[in-house]
Amino acid sequence: MIDPLQSNPGGLGSQAVVGVVLGAHGVRGEVRVRVFSDVPDRFDPGKTLLLQGDEHLILSSSPNHQGMVILRLEGIHNAAGARALTGQELTTLTDSSPSLEEDEYFHYQLIGMQVRTEEGEDLGRIIEIIITGSNDVYVVAGPSGEILLPALAQVIRQVNTSDGVMTVQLMEGLR
Repeated sequence: MIDPLQSNPGGLGSQAVVGVVLGAHGVRGEVRVRVFSDVPDRFDPGKTLLLQGDEHLILSSSPNHQGMVILRLEGIHNAAGARALTGQELTTLTDSSPSLEEDEYFHYQLIGMQVRTEEGEDLGRIIEIIITGSNDVYVVAGPSGEILLPALAQVIRQVNTSDGVMTVQLMEGLR
């Protein structure tokens, strides 16, 4: 599981993981990236991403299918350099994320969040978010195993990012 939020010891602040390098693409140093961000312009040419703690300017970007993008990054010039990045996380500073409407959250804000029922029962922590066509599904791992929670208003009753707690009302059949 990729840790979606990390603190940068170099003093740059918190970072959000927005993708992971899957491998090289072609011979000019392009990389194939699994995308973890739904910010529309996150991978546009001219934007900057952090890779292994270093800033890299996006020189070109081609959307791929199934949540992937092909990127050409400044400083990566050949297939060997691109292959060496396989498995590396691409991050961005959380301060550079756009503002959200009330009751909207970035995935990095939810991963790791404690989940409790309205009655106070501890269900565990969100370990993964599955993106579906209609709504996200939160995978919660806890004392009773995994529970899949649909991100619906009748299920997700309250999200408190400052306390790291999500309060839910379990619908019949979710256990």
